[in-house]
Amino acid sequence: MHKEIKTKKQGYCLICYKSLFENISLHTLLFPNVLICEECKNKFKKINHIDYINGVKVTFLYEYNQFMKDLIYQYKGCYDIVLKDVFLHEFKNKIKRKYKNHFVIFPPSNRSEDIKRGFNHIEKIIECLKLKSDYLFIKEKEVKQSSQLYKNRKEIEKIIKLKNNKIIDTNKSYLIIDDIYTSGATLKTLINILLSKGVKKEQISAIIIAKTADFVEL
Repeated sequence: MHKEIKTKKQGYCLICYKSLFENISLHTLLFPNVLICEECKNKFKKINHIDYINGVKVTFLYEYNQFMKDLIYQYKGCYDIVLKDVFLHEFKNKIKRKYKNHFVIFPPSNRSEDIKRGFNHIEKIIECLKLKSDYLFIKEKEVKQSSQLYKNRKEIEKIIKLKNNKIIDTNKSYLIIDDIYTSGATLKTLINILLSKGVKKEQISAIIIAKTADFVEL
């Protein structure tokens, strides 16, 4: 596992550990706060695609390729918390400007997984945005979406609920952020809950870090 402060100070790529000063590029010189090397940066397949789901604007940043799959596993499955900073780094400033008045929310994860790794993976990813955020949703059953067959993932709508003590402010704008999009069932469920509480479609946006090809099993 990374040592966060030490790694950043020494100027190593957070993914491959190579020095950021080897084969230094113009990009590195112009943006000294770069976190990953050019080789790793080029492995992210950017799509920056916009779609509408249940009438809500959704932005997909990257393709869920093998590199992204391995990276997310290293982060979530191997508890490499330093990697939290690489997923939104390239889009961070744009997101902060565009959604500065939004309230960030994210899907509930399995509580047992959060306890095991010591952090909630989405909560850590969005820290770099410095936007207001909160846990609004819970899972009534510990079901892992990645372990479900594609056709069964829509069942998530029966499991995700609004927390009992949470009140949805219909005057706020909400930004949903999630790491992986497969069937879209989780995102649709969150959107539908907000809509059912009186939030208008125009007040909801979503950003998905990585989108799989259609009908791909993880």
